[in-house]
Amino acid sequence: MSRKVFISFLGGTNYRYCDYQKDDKSYGNVRFVQEATLNYLEVNNKWTKDDVALILLTKTAEDNNWVDNGQKDREGNVVCDELTNGTLEGLATRLKPFEIKLEPVRELPEGNDEKEIWEIFERVFKKINDDDELYFDITHGFRYLPMLVMVLCNYSKFLKKVTVKSITYGNFEVARKLGHGLLVDLLPLTKLQDWTYAAGTYLDSGNVDKLTTLCNEETKLVLRESLGKDEGAKKLKSFVSKLSAVVEERRTCRGIDIIESKSLKGLKEAADVLEESTFIKPFNPIFEKTKKSLISFDENENIRNGLSAAVWCYDNGLYQQSATILQEFVVSFFCMRHGIAIDDEENRELVNKAFNIKAHNTDEDKWNAKDEQKPKIREIISDDYFDNEKLIAYFQNLTEVRNDFNHSGMRSKRVPMKPSNIKENIKKCICGFAVLLFNIKIEK
Repeated sequence: MSRKVFISFLGGTNYRYCDYQKDDKSYGNVRFVQEATLNYLEVNNKWTKDDVALILLTKTAEDNNWVDNGQKDREGNVVCDELTNGTLEGLATRLKPFEIKLEPVRELPEGNDEKEIWEIFERVFKKINDDDELYFDITHGFRYLPMLVMVLCNYSKFLKKVTVKSITYGNFEVARKLGHGLLVDLLPLTKLQDWTYAAGTYLDSGNVDKLTTLCNEETKLVLRESLGKDEGAKKLKSFVSKLSAVVEERRTCRGIDIIESKSLKGLKEAADVLEESTFIKPFNPIFEKTKKSLISFDENENIRNGLSAAVWCYDNGLYQQSATILQEFVVSFFCMRHGIAIDDEENRELVNKAFNIKAHNTDEDKWNAKDEQKPKIREIISDDYFDNEKLIAYFQNLTEVRNDFNHSGMRSKRVPMKPSNIKENIKKCICGFAVLLFNIKIEK
């Protein structure tokens, strides 16, 4: 079971009492914001003896605020509690009522230079275990602290699979105006970072897994709190779900689905209603960029969607899928021209035979075909497109690439192709078929 880990910096200042509130509810008139923050966090999830509070201490912070009666006046006299005029309790005493393991991280450097900042980072990181739930309080500390926390969050998510559940800041200064302090929730900032990274991963590599996982986690919470009524969350979930379906068609080479484009039509419909309705407002421009990545695809049934899918796969580093989809798209193109159903496996092979016969100028009496297949093969070969030697060469080149892929380059009669040559050949074939079949020039 994962631990809940509260992480907070303690300063050396003689803190004044403040009534810290969140959403018009008080969480304690206290000197230490950590006490109010733990009260606030405990509302939804009680602290237990298995949980840990990491209190990060410099020598000054430990002497002044961790222990009781640590504050001294200018003459060196112990400062009393301003409310009780008695013992000025330190944070260690104030946190004892919480059923949580206190673990002070002592003698941290002040963070005056890069070396000291990295030492703080490393010491805190070592205290974090795999799968921990992290709760940060960044009220006290130097100005670099928010940046350090953000980096630590992402670093720990990647290496230790932690979950960042809370980032809070206790705003003491507003008490002068409001009569009370505020506990400010900064978690949306790291959530925005998560969404940005997930969307960026899709736009850069075509991998939608992170976006799907994050969307499912976040919309589940919003829909649960709204009893399933939050329209923005529902629209976002629908969009990401349909985006995942379209991506999976390309990653798994679902040729018929790609050409028929039913999933893409549903995706574009979901994108059209996903206006400025996402529940994380700053993320709307990022989703607009995600939606624009769909422009090159036709939501109606169109053989050219095969070409677009091959280009998409190539651009996203899915080279084997690109080669497979591209060649099957070319075969489907000629099937449709000659009355062969694109899912007719036996007769699709006639197109491949026609290309092979044309490439080697094979005499009819040596065709590897049944007599009843020969009329259709003659028809395909007589197609005007087959008069173009480049078309035949591109198809043969692509066949060689696919064979090299499918056998992992382990063929005794063929020298394995270099990765750079594989990519270059696929690119040439994409550009060549685009021009020869549709008069489309693809810039690469």
